[in-house]
Amino acid sequence: MTEENISPEETIKVFFAVWPDAAAQEKLSKLAGQLVSLCSGREINSFLIHLTLVFIGNVTSQQLETLHQVANEVKQLSFDLTMDEIQYWQHNRIVHVGPSQCPAELSALVNDLQNRLSQAGFSLEKRRYIPHITLVRKALCKNLPNLTTSITWHVNEWTLVQSKQTDQGSVYVSLDRWPLKEV
Repeated sequence: MTEENISPEETIKVFFAVWPDAAAQEKLSKLAGQLVSLCSGREINSFLIHLTLVFIGNVTSQQLETLHQVANEVKQLSFDLTMDEIQYWQHNRIVHVGPSQCPAELSALVNDLQNRLSQAGFSLEKRRYIPHITLVRKALCKNLPNLTTSITWHVNEWTLVQSKQTDQGSVYVSLDRWPLKEV
């Protein structure tokens, strides 16, 4: 939860996300291992498995402060998230899992964040939000198995995350987190 000090001219890459609980993360990691054996590619490390809510990109320290202010205004409900479909996006060669039905609370959280961020002057992607968790990158798949057992967890918080590149690959640092209201 440590926020890094950045000088006014430096930028860091950030996004908002939700993380699966430990049991769901373990199941997703195991599934990633099974999928990479079917599709080749590069399995996502278990500690990097997440669901992106809104990708922001590079921000300055001033913009980071604004992100915190915007996020503090968001008040949404907690929800159960069920991953029950495996898909392959050939155009960017990723295998991912997602929900066959997006929970209304997830849509509300993403829409609230996007609207508030746009009003605060952030330029966001214009494409439709498709909730998914990437499990394999650089994949080449012909046939995917059906997900025989869905993976569900209760989402009760969301996070602002910094993405860093190191010699060992990507590292995610949690900068802050916000609770979702229990019903």
